[in-house]
Amino acid sequence: MTGPIPVVFNPTAGGGRARRLRSELESAAQHRAVALDWRATCAPGHAVELAAKAAEEDHPLVLAFGGDGTYNEVARGLLGTETAMGVVPAGTTSVLAYEFGVPRPVGVSLGVLLEGQDRVMRVGCTDWDDIVVLMLSAGPDALVLERLMPWLKPLGGRVGVAFQAGIELMRPALMPKLRAIVAGRSTECGWAIVGKGRCYAGPFEACPGADPFAPSFQLVLNRRQTRRAALAFAGALARGKHLSRPGVERCDLDTVRLEGARGREPVPYQVDGDFKGHLPVEIKIHPKPLVVRLPRV
Repeated sequence: MTGPIPVVFNPTAGGGRARRLRSELESAAQHRAVALDWRATCAPGHAVELAAKAAEEDHPLVLAFGGDGTYNEVARGLLGTETAMGVVPAGTTSVLAYEFGVPRPVGVSLGVLLEGQDRVMRVGCTDWDDIVVLMLSAGPDALVLERLMPWLKPLGGRVGVAFQAGIELMRPALMPKLRAIVAGRSTECGWAIVGKGRCYAGPFEACPGADPFAPSFQLVLNRRQTRRAALAFAGALARGKHLSRPGVERCDLDTVRLEGARGREPVPYQVDGDFKGHLPVEIKIHPKPLVVRLPRV
């Protein structure tokens, strides 16, 4: 590969973990006689601009160095172009790296991506102009992300979210109640996961039948709406047993609408691990392709 490879870099990813891993990636690149062109983000949305600029410069590959929020923004900037996105796991979780089978640490990731192969991915999009690379969900997980206290964010994704989840368990408030509308059929539930990929919160497969490269999603619903049911669903998901629980159903689709089902009470939703807003939201397949760099099989 000739010329420096643009690296869209989020210095705050993983509570600053990405900044510490930068020298490790740089050393691996030097060992392979590869030059890296570091392009640091300075605000939300900046990675979109940096990735789009790299595509305009006709780079065949852009490395997204951060977590899933960085990957989402880089993907948005590269949609519809011939420039491939390679994900380097530098965030706290970096779920998309699990989805694509990109190994860790970052020095190994670089070698695998340089020798990898490109493939066209189909991402999702919402009627609020967000793109969905991994998944969109509404329910207890989105509620935790919405209420995540600012002082917890520097602790990193898993630690901060786990602490906030513990706080939410002690609240007496009602759990989210929503409905999923597919082909005119409405189903009320307490948790909905619309998966473009299989992985969720790490290597856990919330939507094991989802295919990132197909023009479809997999929808997983937990129809039970109590706090106890939400805890049981989350625990079963971590063990890969959630689909066999009573009240859980799944289906494949290309469009779904999620709405709140308890009057005027707002129901939060999240996209690729970031709180985005409140229902209603409609999700469909984005018309533009995304080229991604995968480990060679």
